[in-house]
Amino acid sequence: MSKSKIQDLDKTYSTMRTMTMASLAIVLVTSIFFVLTLRHAYGTVGQRVYVVGSLGTQAAVAASPDEHSEFEYRNVVRTFVSNMFQHDESTFTDHMNTALNLSDALSGRRLYEEFKKGQVYENYRKFGSRTMVKVDSIVLQNDVRPRTGKVYMKQKTFMADRQSAPISIAAAFTLVETDRSEKNPYGIQISGFDFIPYNAPISAAEQAIQEQQAERDRQQLQAAQQAAKQAAAAEAAIR
Repeated sequence: MSKSKIQDLDKTYSTMRTMTMASLAIVLVTSIFFVLTLRHAYGTVGQRVYVVGSLGTQAAVAASPDEHSEFEYRNVVRTFVSNMFQHDESTFTDHMNTALNLSDALSGRRLYEEFKKGQVYENYRKFGSRTMVKVDSIVLQNDVRPRTGKVYMKQKTFMADRQSAPISIAAAFTLVETDRSEKNPYGIQISGFDFIPYNAPISAAEQAIQEQQAERDRQQLQAAQQAAKQAAAAEAAIR
């Protein structure tokens, strides 16, 4: 084989090798781009699609088991106050246990001791009453670590066909990250739960209920007074 043909063959081989390497590089870049695009798509869908279960609302695709999302922080606060301030005779113990598992020992036990001093459970049994809480808002400070926040709510007491005027309750707290467990699936703990001033306005519907109850009380009082007068008159006539 002549020298020129050998040179041509070497040149052809080099060209083919270059083209092959270029093709492989293109395939590699395309594959990487496809994988990254697919991961981003699944991640976006997972962040926007949620499922509702016994442990609360969760993203369809979780970013990481160690990370906490905004809705988890809000849900743990809502779950804590709903169990700590809303119960009756049959749910008191279970609600207290749930709330205590979501709070540190100092905050939870301090509230529980206040309920014991106020004989809340005993009053539930004695009067057949129950309490209900409605969360007005939860405000979180996400630019500090650990996160802090405030919760604003109203609590009512129900007994038979009557209900109390709503009581305004608000508190400041700190959210501490902890290990997830069966008793605390959020992996978030309420700490430093301290009451703060809050005077929520009474809605028109709530005001109407209180006025109706006051009018019913007035009518019942008049009826009782009239019955007492009639009974006294009857007794005097007998004598």
